[in-house]
Amino acid sequence: MLITLSALLPVFLTILLGYLLCRFNVVKPDMWLALEHVTYYVLFPVLLAKTLATADLSSAPVLGISVILLIAVTILVTGLLVFRKPLMSWLDLSGPAFSSLFQTSTRWNTFAALAIIAALYGDPGLTLGAIGIITLIPLLNVLSVVVVTICADGTTPRPARLAYLVAKNPIIWSCALGIVWNLTGIDLPFPLLSTLTLIGSGALGIGLLTLGAGLDPVSAFDRRTPVLVSSALKLLLMPFLVWVTARLIGTDQLTQSVAIICAAVPAANASYILARQLGGDAPLIASTITVQIIASALTLPFIIQFAGG
Repeated sequence: MLITLSALLPVFLTILLGYLLCRFNVVKPDMWLALEHVTYYVLFPVLLAKTLATADLSSAPVLGISVILLIAVTILVTGLLVFRKPLMSWLDLSGPAFSSLFQTSTRWNTFAALAIIAALYGDPGLTLGAIGIITLIPLLNVLSVVVVTICADGTTPRPARLAYLVAKNPIIWSCALGIVWNLTGIDLPFPLLSTLTLIGSGALGIGLLTLGAGLDPVSAFDRRTPVLVSSALKLLLMPFLVWVTARLIGTDQLTQSVAIICAAVPAANASYILARQLGGDAPLIASTITVQIIASALTLPFIIQFAGG
């Protein structure tokens, strides 16, 4: 447990620092927006591409972690959609509010996940985490766009619209580029590898700072019930589903632990951006992510320890 806590503490201290820098206006709002864009469109894609390009995929259980995450996510997504109307009635949710509940229960923050995985498991863990990203990010992006669009205005998005939103996601094409380069078997020239390493090294730290800057504890409990329900689904049920699936399938300890971390981190900040663009309930997402980040500081150490981290 002490090893787990020592690995997690820098992650949450960095998030806290980001919150304090924003709260006391040390870094201006427009600067946070710029940092977020640079991290999302440059630093993080470079980190993923370099990790996958240099990874030994022949020895990585690619199929194992992909199947575990896909099965767990499918179960949760199916449950939310099948019981959509009872949930909306019980929680007194509008269509846009349900779409926000859906996003914050299923999507995961890749910055937080990879920072924790890197601290605990190094490059082998990062490789598995990147595989988890390329497995789930396209699927969850498409599902989120469909659910938010239908719940917001009652229309189904066109296939061309879905393809466009997925294709322009820098995380997806950076993972694809890294895998393609890896499969070619061509070694990265040392100057290029050093450049990619230098650029990518800033991704996780800055990503966590921007995550902290987005926290809003004051309004976090304005809509307590849906926030708590979503947090329970994301931080407790989702990792439990992954653990059960991993045990039933049978996989190595590292794969199980990485998959559980991917499932147990808070929801993605991109959920808020998508809600704003397509008419979802963005304030509900902001409140939920704040609570999930704070709560995950308590839940993650126990979940990772339970998973064998």
